[in-house]
Amino acid sequence: MNLLEILTVGVVATAASDIWQQAQKPLTGIPAANWSVTGRWVIGWRDGRIYDPMIGKRPSLKGETTVGWAFHYLIGAVYAALYLSFVVVIAKTVPTLLNGLIFGLVTLLAPFLFMKPALGGGFFGLRAPNPEKGLFLSISAHAVFGIGLYLGELFYQSLF
Repeated sequence: MNLLEILTVGVVATAASDIWQQAQKPLTGIPAANWSVTGRWVIGWRDGRIYDPMIGKRPSLKGETTVGWAFHYLIGAVYAALYLSFVVVIAKTVPTLLNGLIFGLVTLLAPFLFMKPALGGGFFGLRAPNPEKGLFLSISAHAVFGIGLYLGELFYQSLF
C-alpha cells in the first residue's frame, strides 16, 4: 500500500458516490449532498463552531464550495487508507466487493453520529426536514462508496 494507491482508491470511491448521488436525483427527487454547506462548516471550525445547528442560515463564505469538495475528497482518501490498512495489513486479505461494501456502510458512523448532529440534523439526521430522504441518500451513497473502494483497487491494480 502506498500514497498513490490510497489516493486512487479514495478518488474512485468518492467519485462513484458523487455520480450515484447525481444519478438518483431525477428518479427520487433527492438532491445530492451540499458540499458548500460542508465547506462553510469546515471554515467555521477556526472560530470554534464544530457544533453549528444554524449552519444553513449562515451567509455563504468565500471559498466554501472549494473547501467543501476538498474536504469531501480528503475524507474519501482517509477512508481509503483505513480500508486498505484494515483489509491488507490487519486482516491480511485482499479488497473484495463484500469487504468494500461493508466498510462503506461502516463509514456511515461518521455522518450519522457526528456530522449530522453537529449541523443540527440530530443523530442519523432524524431531525432534518425529510429524514427518510436523508437516510436513503446517506446509506445508498456510502454503499456505493464501499463498492467504489473495491473498484478503485481494481483500477489501481490494472495500472500498476
